[in-house]
Amino acid sequence: MDAALELKIKVINGSINSVEEGKLLLEKSRLFNELLTELEESSLHLLHRLIQLSEIPFSQEFTKVKEWRDQLAELTFCEAGFSLSGKSDDLLACYNAMITSVLIRLDYPNYARIEKGIEWIVKYQNVSRHQTTAWKGKGIQKYGGCMKSTPCFVGVVKSMIALSDYVHKIQSENESVREKLNDGLEYILAHKVFKRKSTAEPITKDITKLTFPFTYKTNIIEILRLLKNNNLMDDPRVDAAKEFLNGKKRGDSWRANPFYKPKFWVDFDPSRQKSEWITFEIGNILPNKG
Repeated sequence: MDAALELKIKVINGSINSVEEGKLLLEKSRLFNELLTELEESSLHLLHRLIQLSEIPFSQEFTKVKEWRDQLAELTFCEAGFSLSGKSDDLLACYNAMITSVLIRLDYPNYARIEKGIEWIVKYQNVSRHQTTAWKGKGIQKYGGCMKSTPCFVGVVKSMIALSDYVHKIQSENESVREKLNDGLEYILAHKVFKRKSTAEPITKDITKLTFPFTYKTNIIEILRLLKNNNLMDDPRVDAAKEFLNGKKRGDSWRANPFYKPKFWVDFDPSRQKSEWITFEIGNILPNKG
């Protein structure tokens, strides 16, 4: 087991809670040290790398991670929220949410910028069908119609993750944030986590792939983790997703599925082999069923 996963397990079970202990363990991690290797520092490549680093406790205490985090914020902040180009016209729901989340998780100190990302979600992210959006940026109309009569499910999921991170880490009591989060979670539950309402088939071809960490292509593990973090795992509409995951278990573990890897992506688990990270994540979501 890699030392980074050992650290995450110990942080969750409470046996490590100091930065000093965490940093000592990370310095021994092959995975963590690979994640610190150089990359082309575009906004997209930085986002992917920081998403991966945000899954590892105390990674934000390292100078290189802070530098990349701050650089991502500088490249992507656009007054209304965050976009890969740094221009408001290009803002997309999924990337605004993913950048906002990663900045929250990595303790980005400029809360005013984080608030803008959150405000955009509260004001403009649709969480039900047949709504119009007041957002006039051209990117949303250009790239797949994020806010058409049926909002992009990925955009809803990523946006609710950002709101959830904000509520739980920054401990916001903002009622409009909590109301939007509750509405978005209800929208997800109405789809039984991963199914189309019309056919009961998976919403996307990637949503049932077991992969970790998560790219812009959300999957069932990420969605269930969101629901668990908001105390919704006992809702009967989650049962089909639980059954799906349990059906994928092989012996005492789960295995990662092959998936499209962004440039500079670092594998946490090898494909088609016992996947320690995925097994841990699913076991943490479904503790009573292994």
